[in-house]
Amino acid sequence: MFITMEGIDGCGKSTQSARLAEWLEAETGRKTIRTYEPGGWPEGDSLREFILRGKKLGDMTELLLFLADRAEHVKRVILPSLRQGLNVICERYNDSTLAYQSSGQELNPAHVRRIIRSCNFPEPNVKILMDISPEIAMSRVKSRSSNPDKFEAEGLPLMRTVSSFYRLIAEDQKEKYIVIKCDGLSEDEVFASMIAALEGRLWRSR
Repeated sequence: MFITMEGIDGCGKSTQSARLAEWLEAETGRKTIRTYEPGGWPEGDSLREFILRGKKLGDMTELLLFLADRAEHVKRVILPSLRQGLNVICERYNDSTLAYQSSGQELNPAHVRRIIRSCNFPEPNVKILMDISPEIAMSRVKSRSSNPDKFEAEGLPLMRTVSSFYRLIAEDQKEKYIVIKCDGLSEDEVFASMIAALEGRLWRSR
């Protein structure tokens, strides 16, 4: 199984993907690999640091760097794991690029979609959107770090724009997406909601 976790910074992707990995291993009897973008491949840390904390780049340059990172990630981590029969959970993937690079920047969304599709990256079985209030997410980001990356540093305006775009993406891809409403829920409640929504979808997509 190939599952992607999407959402704005501070939505709880890492926490819930860790719990999901344990659950998925128990349900499928297969080892589950957790990974992330950008930089989730051997030697990928330097590119991650450059993308997230380097100087501001042109919108197209930034888009192509994310796709270059993904190409190496797919080649060296995602595809080999899937071919070995392992489950893969990836925090951020194609839709993160679409949400951030076309809604948060000035690139045309249709153009960004075409470029992403031209890369022929493997398609996830299921996509999970952690849908949370940008205000709550921003408070989490501020509490966990005094050194935000350059996207986090854009603050609420970017978070609100990207959050809205994520919802549009999920609505457009209903057959793939599970949307988890996180506001007002504890970590345990979010996980329970995710598993309840995932169980039927997961087995239908196998």
